[in-house]
Amino acid sequence: MKSNLYKKYEKLKNDYEKKVVKKKKQSDFLVFLRSLIFLSIVGFLLAYTFFLANPIYLFLSGILIVVFFLLIVKHNRIKESVKYLEKLCQINDTALQRLSGKWANFSNTGNRFLNPEHPYSSDLNIFGQGSLFQYINAATFYIGEEKLAKLLSSSDDLDQIHQRQQAVAELKPRLNWRQHFQALGMLDDLKQIKNTEKLLTWAESKPLLINNKYLSLIRFFPFITFGLVVLGLFHLTPLYLWILPLAIQIIIVAFTEKTVHQAFSETGKTVKEIKRYSALLNCIEPENFEAPLLVKLKDKLVADGYTPSQQIKNLFKIAERMALRYSSLHIIINISTLWDLHTLIKLESWKNKSGQKLRTWLSVIGEFEALSSLAGLAHDHPDWAFPEITKSSPTFSASSLGHPLIKDETRVCNNISLPGPGTILLITGSNMSGKSTFLRTIGINLVLAYAGAPVCAKKLCCSLMDIYSSMQVSDNLEQNVSTFYAELKRIKLIVDAAKTGKPIIFLIDEIFNGTNSKDRILGAQAVIKNLNKLNTIGLVSTHDLELSRLETESPLIKNYHFRDEITGERINFDYRLRPGVSQSTNAMALMKIIGLLETE
Repeated sequence: MKSNLYKKYEKLKNDYEKKVVKKKKQSDFLVFLRSLIFLSIVGFLLAYTFFLANPIYLFLSGILIVVFFLLIVKHNRIKESVKYLEKLCQINDTALQRLSGKWANFSNTGNRFLNPEHPYSSDLNIFGQGSLFQYINAATFYIGEEKLAKLLSSSDDLDQIHQRQQAVAELKPRLNWRQHFQALGMLDDLKQIKNTEKLLTWAESKPLLINNKYLSLIRFFPFITFGLVVLGLFHLTPLYLWILPLAIQIIIVAFTEKTVHQAFSETGKTVKEIKRYSALLNCIEPENFEAPLLVKLKDKLVADGYTPSQQIKNLFKIAERMALRYSSLHIIINISTLWDLHTLIKLESWKNKSGQKLRTWLSVIGEFEALSSLAGLAHDHPDWAFPEITKSSPTFSASSLGHPLIKDETRVCNNISLPGPGTILLITGSNMSGKSTFLRTIGINLVLAYAGAPVCAKKLCCSLMDIYSSMQVSDNLEQNVSTFYAELKRIKLIVDAAKTGKPIIFLIDEIFNGTNSKDRILGAQAVIKNLNKLNTIGLVSTHDLELSRLETESPLIKNYHFRDEITGERINFDYRLRPGVSQSTNAMALMKIIGLLETE
């Protein structure tokens, strides 16, 4: 199945590379043809000037000049096409790297979303090098990344999760559309636009002119001036009377110049930015979706019967009017018609009507990018299952559950069941046997489940719960916090959350590893007994076999372990979860293997 996907992406990449070669040949030919036509134009003009002043030479030159400019337009389109096809090649190459397990080289790790205080994201490798975000992200600009990061780091209501599952399932087979959507976003490198708030502040700024009835009336002065000129020419009024309103127009132009210049300068920059997003909006508009969430997102784009592309097109027309400022005739036209004032009023009317919707448009693009990222994961792993999620007391069960970031050929899957509140699995096992990875496997699959994505399992059923973890706890020198105290704070966070009565699942690795064995065991027993009585389920890994006695005190506390096998200087792990308590240790063997202890 994976080989078929690999061949699919490889074929797409090869097909696009062939198209790139073909387009570049066309580009080279047009460059040659343009040069030939240019030389022909020069030749005809020289022939007309120095040899024979035959009008046919001018006529032919005129035709060739038109052809020359048409070829420029054609050449620019081919260059854009090449750029687009190269992005598609890049997308399919990225897909091949992901399938080959080389995704850890992807540049975007999502480091900016790292938060040590988050209940689980740091422990479960959701962001950062080698993270889930790095693996699945297909967003092309910051809002899309933020939407995806939010899905991977926050809980949602059950209805929203189910809607996302339907949306991801619908986008899953739409590979061509998803790649087209991603390629359009990559064309202008939208990730460089880090601060959309500046753009949104411009779009949502309050108008200065359209709400000022006096300034709105002033724009009619050119009609008065023109009318007086006409009446003066027919001697119906004094001929010089039109000079008075014209003088007022000159004062208006001088008075509004600073405001106009600032508004047009800001608009020129933002129009280029909006143009980048318009291609993505145009990609969404014509699609017919069935999933309720996708339909709802698309409906958000249409307001008053006008699509974003129509509204943005109107903005481009206003930008074309602003371009008159660079003409030598601008002063004459502006004074005689108040051109800039009329343009500014049109701009403010656009912002008043359409600018307020820009935030929604960008949000919709971000939602689609996040859902497309999850759909890409679903497409590349057709054997993964969409989980069954219910709103009930804490429960979790899965068959053939594996870690999604481990390669297929090395991934080991296990079955697990935490049937109801108070269920706690105590996981024992020697070093490197797979305890921590197993805890992360449960956590990261729950993150995918709540995001609306498929999970790395044949089947997974769970309730909607808050996820808490205590795994990669470290000291903080700035706050004068030791590792042990940091772990205490982390576990207190879990206990306090459980005491609220909300359903939670907790994942605690090597509980109280930072203190002496006696205090560690007593403290761990107290915490586990406390959590056993609350509305929680969870797993606790430990090297302290004394904790296994808790199984005799509560039927909801179960012992499980991972096994290893020492053969000479080799330690073999099968990473299979088994019931019961671990009977083996390998610390001494590991020390001997790496040379810390002498082999007897």
